[in-house]
Amino acid sequence: MPDVVVVGGGIIGAACAHELARRGVGVTLLERDELATGASGRNHGLLLVPTDPLLVPMYRVSLETYRAMEPEAPVPLRLDEERLGFLLVAGDDELERAGSKAEAEAVAANGVAVEHVDADRLRSIEPVLAPEMTEGWLLDDGYRVDPGALTVSLALLATDLGAEIRTHLTVRSLIVQGDHVRGVVTDDGRIEADTVVLAAGPASAALLRVDIGNIPVRGSRGWLVNLLPKEPVLQHLIELGGWHGLPEQNEMPPVTARDVVEGGWPGAMVGTLIQPNADGTVLIGGSRQDVLAAEPEDPNVPAQLLRSATRVVPALAEADVLGARWGVRPMTPDGRPLVGALRDGLIVAAGHGSQGIILGAGTARLVAAAVTGDDPAFDPSPFDPSRI
Repeated sequence: MPDVVVVGGGIIGAACAHELARRGVGVTLLERDELATGASGRNHGLLLVPTDPLLVPMYRVSLETYRAMEPEAPVPLRLDEERLGFLLVAGDDELERAGSKAEAEAVAANGVAVEHVDADRLRSIEPVLAPEMTEGWLLDDGYRVDPGALTVSLALLATDLGAEIRTHLTVRSLIVQGDHVRGVVTDDGRIEADTVVLAAGPASAALLRVDIGNIPVRGSRGWLVNLLPKEPVLQHLIELGGWHGLPEQNEMPPVTARDVVEGGWPGAMVGTLIQPNADGTVLIGGSRQDVLAAEPEDPNVPAQLLRSATRVVPALAEADVLGARWGVRPMTPDGRPLVGALRDGLIVAAGHGSQGIILGAGTARLVAAAVTGDDPAFDPSPFDPSRI
């Protein structure tokens, strides 16, 4: 009998399997599709210091873990050795200026070196910026990593340590005995375990609803567009107007039936995050929209992303479009993940929103400590599922 069954083959589940196996725990990871199929393989792959100070210890553990595993990773992680630099920019719009300033101040309070720059300095840093970009903040931050490679490497390294990875196997329900969880039921039958770690992203809530109760995790669709400029145009990550907001701005109240009746399904929130890559491509994000069904609620979001990106960097208008893709991110009402025990034999690790890569290995450290009884690497209380 395995000691632990991990449900979910995204970044959180793979990181948990790796950390548990590293500690000598018997692990079986179950994924209904392929590893990194969802949002874990469809994101910017950026490691940025969070604006929320409660998330910073989790981020630091994650970065440290990825650095340590990089030499033995079976799939190249392409993790930057040095920070790329993150440039927040704004035009004359007061909301853009206020948002960028607030974000810069928040990360500065969390230890990031920040330089305020005027229009002339902006142009010397990134000459291709539109003339209307008149103010900015240069953050000494931003490492790029291949998110799919990171997720798969964690899982493969876990197998080297004795874990079993089973893909294309759907978990249908938990095995519940009184107040205890003792495994899962899959399409291949029962798998018993001492502990189940639920790391199934936005699918976590549906799996728990019948046998355990509701947890406040729901899906939010985020789009990306990949471009290939004729020649390299950028040296830094570029963000317009504080797309990565403050903790209270990341809160996402649930959609009610009344909301939909009175105003229709909520539209997408579209920001601007422009990422130059080592292969010459440029990745454009980001967006957020409550998920209504499997197919996109608004297929025009990629056009909105490109409209905003070309406003900031007009030269991108001539770049070839290589494609667009989306992933569904698991969101919580307060923007922080749920990590901890729900009852005996059941640990949840879900609700990381767009920060799964940033928080993945740190989450795994908390989960492993809960399973083994070791002291946690940092305070777990901000992530206690009972807080909501």
